[in-house]
Amino acid sequence: MGIESLQQLKDLFRAAGVRTLYVKKLATVQDNEKNQVFLAKEVADLTAMFPAKLSLRAPSQSELKRKSDVGRPITEATLNFYWMNEDGERFHAPGARLIDYFQYPEARLSGFLQGCEWAPRAIRRDEQADYGQRILVMGSNAAGEVTALLLTQKDDPVVTGFPELEPSGVSNVLGVLSVQSEALETPGKMLADKLRRIIAGGWHASMRNKGGTLVPFKGNQGGGYTLEALLGVETNAFKEPDILGFEVKSYRGSKLSLMTPTADGGPEGDLSFRGFMEAYGEPAKSGDGSLRFTGVVRAGRVSTNRGLTLRVAGYDHANDRFSTDPDEIRVEIYEPASGDVISSWSLEKLADGWNAKHASAVYVRAEKREIADTGKDEYRYLAPFLMCEGTDVWRLLRAISDGVVYYDPAHSIYADDTAKQRPQWRVSTVGFGETLGRLYRSVRAV
Repeated sequence: MGIESLQQLKDLFRAAGVRTLYVKKLATVQDNEKNQVFLAKEVADLTAMFPAKLSLRAPSQSELKRKSDVGRPITEATLNFYWMNEDGERFHAPGARLIDYFQYPEARLSGFLQGCEWAPRAIRRDEQADYGQRILVMGSNAAGEVTALLLTQKDDPVVTGFPELEPSGVSNVLGVLSVQSEALETPGKMLADKLRRIIAGGWHASMRNKGGTLVPFKGNQGGGYTLEALLGVETNAFKEPDILGFEVKSYRGSKLSLMTPTADGGPEGDLSFRGFMEAYGEPAKSGDGSLRFTGVVRAGRVSTNRGLTLRVAGYDHANDRFSTDPDEIRVEIYEPASGDVISSWSLEKLADGWNAKHASAVYVRAEKREIADTGKDEYRYLAPFLMCEGTDVWRLLRAISDGVVYYDPAHSIYADDTAKQRPQWRVSTVGFGETLGRLYRSVRAV
């Protein structure tokens, strides 16, 4: 009988570990293995929804098409993709990937039949007309597996009267549906409702979610850990977003750490951490015997403590154009006097670290107090919070080149020989809404 109800559809995806569904009603003539499936304007828009391994290649130099984005590399993303049938069986499609077509602009799902033992017949161009309306449903799990199921008017009664879903904040052609809710709520609305309840709850004891157990916490990361714990998120350092497809960030004070990708070039990337610290670390001013590599480094100015500065290589800032060779695009920290590069991050390294985790994010301001009698910390969270959607590595690189995003490492080897590597990329929270508007297509105060 096929899929008869939304609940049956949700149950199948829940069994595959998927919590959020993205749904597209496929075009009558297009959207098949020959024409590929249009999902969004850019591949980078899709990486919060579907975990992927990004790669880049030089684009065609043709300027004949009016909308060609000349001078910008083409992004491709490999998916760990599975087709699922009505019984919940899954079949791996190793050739599946997302491809950018900047001349349109479009991002399409491609290669989803290559090497696959089973796939729905209705996705084939020479058979799709036999199945009537087709609806593609996709979602990913914590293991980074993307599962897809194709509903058809011919085989699945649920297609008749299928509800109109709220579009995702990233792609207007993809509706969004939560597996965790019986209502037709979007993940963004569900997260906003959770945050409203936390804010209304006032002060909360500092804690973290350690393996599903709430435990007290004392330390500088308490604001973030406590908010994650209140949302039911375990403390993690995973690359995927925290909850419902959103990265959750709390902030206090004048600066916020965005991400911590390690350098993959220059001495910082080529040497071991200890080797780099022995070459470039300096004794701590406190004289405690530790070795430090610290201090803000940003584009457009020389740092006062080390005389270093930062640049985005392969980017013409004046004309806002990137090199057509992806290998030339990287972020570098260097010594202006000698030109020696100290640290370098490749385009793929930054794209992989930024797109996958930050494509949708919520930023919540926090306040902290210490209880005098116990010395324990408490936090409360304030409205409005900022829900941000639609970013990519190009926005990040422009913000780095403008000095909006800067490097603020806190590398240390302590006197007891304990090592701590902290490659922090940060922003100022002064004028925070405007700053986030540089990084995201949509910034909404809730």
